[in-house]
Amino acid sequence: MLGGLALLSLSVLATSRIGLAIVLVSLTPPQATGLIPSTIAPSNSPTPITTATPFQATSPAPPPPTLTPTPNPFATVTPFPGLPPATTWATPFGGGTGLIAFVSERTGNSEIYRLRLDGSELAQLTFSDAADRSPRWSPDGRRLAFRSNRDGNPDIYLMLPDGTQRQKLTNDPGFDEFPSWSPDGQWLLFDSDRSGFFQIYKTRPDGSEVVRVTEVLTDEAVASFAPDGQRLVFESKREGGQYQIYTLDLTSGVVTRLTHTTTREVQPDWSPDGRRLVFISQREGHDEIYVMNEDGTDQRRLTQDFGTIISPRWSPDGKLILFSSDRAGNFDLYVMRDDGSGLRQLTTHPTDDYAGDWQP
Repeated sequence: MLGGLALLSLSVLATSRIGLAIVLVSLTPPQATGLIPSTIAPSNSPTPITTATPFQATSPAPPPPTLTPTPNPFATVTPFPGLPPATTWATPFGGGTGLIAFVSERTGNSEIYRLRLDGSELAQLTFSDAADRSPRWSPDGRRLAFRSNRDGNPDIYLMLPDGTQRQKLTNDPGFDEFPSWSPDGQWLLFDSDRSGFFQIYKTRPDGSEVVRVTEVLTDEAVASFAPDGQRLVFESKREGGQYQIYTLDLTSGVVTRLTHTTTREVQPDWSPDGRRLVFISQREGHDEIYVMNEDGTDQRRLTQDFGTIISPRWSPDGKLILFSSDRAGNFDLYVMRDDGSGLRQLTTHPTDDYAGDWQP
């Protein structure tokens, strides 16, 4: 499965970095020393654990890139076979009116596509021999950030919703990935191993002001802003063991641990109202989607035996959760209500579709 990823086995499969697919499962960077062993506490009692290092600027960023229009075939593709037509959706299902950007392997290479919730208006946005992954919509819905190695190294790029005017934002020998926007559109978070460990950085949408947000001797990744712009949520190994989910208060610098298990807790995403988080947990021995309150309380499982799950995302109206699962044999896009009911399969292509994100 995930055709076309074999060529990235060293930097992708071995580290489980397939866009927003299977995140950081088996990264093996140099082991940090002096880490405090994790103290497992009840999951409903998050505890502030440390004070984050103040933002520190990295070496001077490259000059802001110039937007250059680039030709794009923008091919409109025949809708997937077997998709339920919109008329079969008997009652309003929620989700908002935006488009969904996602990654597909249907051309034999990972490219970025978009489609509507009813499966219509499918279009391919990138056309390259490189791996284009991890699309994220800007808050105004007018741009897409994504990760690509089209210039030989994984960096962060921007493009318009039709795939034109591609712009390179980062230019570092490290592995840059998982872009995510601030609510005001003034910053883009991403993680990078340019320091030796995967750490969280931010940059302006023109590629200027590259700032390191976290600085610990272990891996931290997949960060996103709270809707109020005052906090971040991310996954980290800062207490040793498997990835757990933390928040960072950008004003006080206080880091709070939200999950307390011995298994992987990854890929958190804020609800639009900032009151809940959706994430993937392996506490059942395999991937399942959970939701919890913003402070880590009331952790609830929404799925049961869905196979490998990738990148859960809230819909703009907070009523649905979009995710990818290989429960049918390969990765497809699914949506369900925020209580786990009303499961719908959006794509049924025989190749992998994954890493979906909603247009606001």
